[in-house]
Amino acid sequence: MAKTRVAAKTRVAAKPRVAKAEAKPRVAKITISLPREQVEQAREAVARDEASSVSGYISAALVAVRPLLVTDEQDTLTAFAADLIAEDGVPSAEAYARADRFLAMSEPD
Repeated sequence: MAKTRVAAKTRVAAKPRVAKAEAKPRVAKITISLPREQVEQAREAVARDEASSVSGYISAALVAVRPLLVTDEQDTLTAFAADLIAEDGVPSAEAYARADRFLAMSEPD
């Protein structure tokens, strides 16, 4: 009598499913034109492992430059005041009093 082999079935735990939105941020593919020097700068950053890709390099640069491109006047004034306080410290009570006197002399808008 011949022996028959029965293959044992093993179950492998299924990988947890991750929604596509969680797995990868949504991206859009675009084409841009850059000066050759900037293209080389991006490629060199990738070669030095400072960025995962040219797209990643440009994305990081856009994130870094965004605060510098604020167009809202209030945000610009707030940033300017924060810079002044960072450089010179918090204004004294005398400085606030002087500003109050000066503003009281100005014409209303």
